[in-house]
Order: sequence, then structure tokens, then C-alpha cells
Amino acid sequence: MVRGTVCAALGVALLAADLVSSAGAGCAKHRSTVTRTGANQQYVPGQVVVGFRPNVDPVSRLEALSDASASTLKRVGSPNVKLVQVEGSVPSAIAELKSNPAVAYAEPNWIYHAQATPNDPRYGQLWGLAKINAPQAWNTTTGSSGVTVGVVDTGIATDHLDLAGNVVAGYDFVQGDTDPRDYNGHGTHVAGTIGARGNNGVGVTGVDWQVSLMPVRVLDASGSGSNTNVTAGLTYACTHGASIVNASLGGTGYSTPMRDAIAACPNTLFVVAAGNDGTNNDTTPHYPCNYGAPPDNLHNVICVAATDSNDALAGFSNYGASVDLAAPGVDIPSTWPAYDTLYSQGFEDPFSGFTATGTFGRSTTRANGAYSIADSPSGNYAPNGFSYAISNAPVANLSGRKGCRALYNLRLATEQNHDFMGVIGSANGWSTYSGSGWSGSSGGNFSSVSTDLSAFDGVSSFSVGVYLQSDANAVVDDGGYLDDLRVACLKANGEDYNTISGTSMATPHVTGVAALVKAAHPSYTVGQLVSAILGNTDAVAGLSGKVATGGRLDACKAVDGCGAAPPPFTPPCVVPNVVGSKLATAKARIKARHCRVGKLTYVKSTSKRKGKVVLESPKPGRHLGNSGKVSLWIGKGPKHK
Repeated sequence: MVRGTVCAALGVALLAADLVSSAGAGCAKHRSTVTRTGANQQYVPGQVVVGFRPNVDPVSRLEALSDASASTLKRVGSPNVKLVQVEGSVPSAIAELKSNPAVAYAEPNWIYHAQATPNDPRYGQLWGLAKINAPQAWNTTTGSSGVTVGVVDTGIATDHLDLAGNVVAGYDFVQGDTDPRDYNGHGTHVAGTIGARGNNGVGVTGVDWQVSLMPVRVLDASGSGSNTNVTAGLTYACTHGASIVNASLGGTGYSTPMRDAIAACPNTLFVVAAGNDGTNNDTTPHYPCNYGAPPDNLHNVICVAATDSNDALAGFSNYGASVDLAAPGVDIPSTWPAYDTLYSQGFEDPFSGFTATGTFGRSTTRANGAYSIADSPSGNYAPNGFSYAISNAPVANLSGRKGCRALYNLRLATEQNHDFMGVIGSANGWSTYSGSGWSGSSGGNFSSVSTDLSAFDGVSSFSVGVYLQSDANAVVDDGGYLDDLRVACLKANGEDYNTISGTSMATPHVTGVAALVKAAHPSYTVGQLVSAILGNTDAVAGLSGKVATGGRLDACKAVDGCGAAPPPFTPPCVVPNVVGSKLATAKARIKARHCRVGKLTYVKSTSKRKGKVVLESPKPGRHLGNSGKVSLWIGKGPKHK
């Protein structure tokens, strides 16, 4: 469905979350970046890079290295830069070397690594992956085929070129067979966000580059399904090896069998959508989201809200304390079923091949070209009517084809949930026909929509038509304008992509991260998966009071790859011997050893010791950590004030 524009005429128990279409962004080129590692593996043990000052003679260099118990391994670039082997700790050696005036700098031999970035050509469009720090998480793991994720949805385009390598066997509860192909697109989009094959040079990448995606079809080609099918699908995924299940669907009706099915799978994590009504789930519960909240409190449910690229809660997203966290869900590009076009009609001049009834005719209000077809080109439609324009002869042979749809642009202004415009089809020359329509307003704009024609899969003589049906009340409007009609069926071994929005699109980001965590920590229980995700969100001011954690998903923290950033490296204070030195010289040597000058005490002394250090503490050679202070006693002569 297209939220805020037109709404499908569907009378079903559960609906797939609403979608909002938008144009895809341009592709960005593959790039590889280099970052310094964190605290766990900062530098090569026993090695220091030393930069000597220009014009320092070889003997002075050897003395500096000898004082630090270091020996040269090799030259690094400039003749003045050496990689040296040190005895003892690297920080101590660096402190000793830096205190020598012959040394310009000394630093660890830092370990660097390439930040994992896939070569998929549409990777640059996937703003959500950057927002959740997926590239940083990929330095820990890019996923594992040993982790199975059940996608309980409209199915998956199982032979999609960017998904096929990660898809495993599943089941179709809509048709009752083992061919869970997607006739809608929603499930394929969800699957791509979780686990489109990464670094394969094709299309997009999922949160997981490798994962086992189990397609479980419970929603039909219109994106709708019964409670019993959804419940059966959740149980199937759990009992057939899925450690994580994505359910980007929901409704407001409480289902005891669905609740019990989730409760019966305590070792499977269910990641579910919060819903797209823009309402508070605490006051208007949305299921299965609210099975994780009181009074059910199922520990194996995570409920997900949607945010935009600015980390703002999406206007359509549900929220509340019963919603756990948020994830990117606005304008999300992902995989989509590919189609072959078998027939197209732009309703251009001459307007031939169609027979119109009622007030149907051509209009210059169009999406493309010169004309569209309209139910009432010159005014409002009439109440209590059924008008149509149908093809005079069959337009396509659908033999051997699957998942056929009518794709078209529609501008609509009808009474919501009362009057409908859409596409119908026939396999017998209009003796009988079927189809579906849309109701509401598209705000004066054309929207790209579709009608499920899978009931005609395999027929040899398919006819197509356009209709508008109105009820008997007097509420009427401008009606509809339909343009760029195509009849298309699923294309084998193809690929396509689409950019849509919804909490359905946020949910697979969380599912994908759960699969990453499971890949990095195979022994983790459901409780540990939940803690890893919910205990490591990024706090977002706009989410405070909107979701339970007050935060947005962070993949890198969840996989334990991005703890708190380590503090800048500071060598410890090693107390130098400054007794007998002038005060200014003593201060300089103390600071060079990364110590601070503490209390200064002036004591009587001979004139020869005036202004010089008589005593210091602690004793020279002591290691004082990173906050050491050295106190000095300075000799004063008879005239010192």
C-alpha cells in the first residue's frame, strides 16, 4: 500500500506494513578506508618507530637507542626514521626516547586495517548501513551461512541474482507448497536488507554478507494474510532451524495462537515491526509487537520503530514503551522481484483496442505521454456506478508464467473505503473477471501502484481492463486517471531494486544485526542477543520517551566491536635525575619525561647551588603513571627572595 496517497481495498486480518515509494539515489563508487584499531590490538609488541632530528650524527643516534635498550630493525622511508626493537614495555621505551634531544618523535608501530567495504555498485545508496555503523561491525564479522533467519512475509524472489546465494529452503503457507516465491515485493525487500549477498559486485548488500535466508510465505500478492497462516509460518521457521525470525507485519487483533507459537520457541528471537499508524502502541497495541510488552512479556520479542536519515522518528512510525528501539526505515533501497513486461498500454492516440462504458475516456491529465485513461475526464464521477474500459481481445499469453501483476501510474480522488478504481482481468473474454482497486486521494499526483493478477498465472488468453466502482451515497470526487499500464510476470534469474519506507524496512536492519551478533558469538542465547542489541543502542534525543531504550540500533557496538574509544596514548611519567640542574633545565627535562612539576621548595644553600635542584622526589627512575608530579627543592642564596 502507499501510505498517505491511495489505499488498497483489502478486507483481511493482517496486512504487511505500509510502503512509501520514492526514487532511488545515484550509485557511489567503491572505496576502502583505513582506520586505527581500538584498545585490544593497538600496536606491534616490542616495536617503536623513531624519528631522529635532522643532522643528528650516527653516534648520537646509537647512544639514544642504547639508552632506551633499543636496536634498529630497518629504515622506514626517510633515512631519519627507524623501526626499532625494544626491551620491556613499548610505552616506557617511547618515554625514554622522547626525552633524548636527538629524537624528534617516537611512537608505537600502530596496527592498521582496511575497513571492510563491499564492492556492490548500489552500496553508496544504503544510508541506513552507515547510520547503524555496519561497516565498523564488518571488521568483526560479515555474517555466517551457519545462522538461519526466517523471513515470515510475502516470500522471497528466490532466484534474484543478489539473493539466491543466501537463500535456503522454505515453505509457502498461502498456496500450501514448497515454492515460497514473492508475488508482492515486500518480503524480497526485507530479505535484501537482512542478507543481500555482499561484495559480489551485484546490486546492494545486506547487513549480513553471508546468512541463510529461509523464505516463509504467509502473506499473499496483495501483502495480506490470515492469522492462522502467520502463526503457522512463525512456528515453521522456529522448528526448521531459524535462530532469528523477521516478521515485518502486524495488526491490532490479539491472537492467542500467535502469542503461544512465539512463547513455544524460547530459543528463537522474533524481531517484529512496530506498525505504521503513527500511534502509541501502549494505548493501541499492535501485534506481534506487543507480545513483548506487559501483560505477555515474552522475552524473545524485539519490536522496532523507524527513523529517517536525521535520526528523527518517522512520522508514520508507531512508538511507545512497548517498542524497544528504532532503526532506519525511511527511503530504504533494497532488492525487489524482477519482472518481464508482456503487454503495455499508454492510452495514447489513437485510443484503440478498448471498449469503454459510462464516462470512461482519454484525458490530457497524464503521467507520461499525451493522454491517460480516466473514468470521468470532464468532471466528478457519479454515485452508484460501475464504469469500465476493457480490451477488445486478449492482450497477453501468460502460459508458464508466475506472479503476474498489473503495474501502472494512478492519480486518484475518491471517497476513502467507499469508491474504488483499479485493474481487472479475464481469461475467457469477459464472461467472468476479477481484480482489485484503490481508494482515497493521491493529493493531485500520480503514484506508482499495482494490482495482483496471479489468479491468471498460466492462462493462454489474458484480457485486461480498467474500472471505477462507486457506492450509492452522494459523496463523489474527481475520480481517477490511469496511465502507463503494464502487464508483467516474474522474471527468472533476474534482479531489480526498489526504495520504500516503513517499520517493515527498519525491522530487518535489527534482524540483520542480530544475525551478525550470532555469527560473531555462536553460543549466545536469545537473552544474550537481546542484551547485545538493546544494551548497545546509540542514544538519540528525539527517541527519548518514544522507544524503551531511547536509542537507535548500533551494529558495531552490538557485535562487541566498538566499545568506548580508547583514550589517546600517553606515555607514563618516568622521573628523571635533575639534581644539580638549573631550575629551568630541570622543568624542561621533567616535562620531556611526561611528568608534571609539583611543589617547589626553596632551601638555604651555598652560592654555588643557588637556583639549582638540591633534592627531588620521588627518586629518579620511578614510574608514576600518567599523572605523576615531581617535587623539587631549590637552593637559595643569601639574596634570594
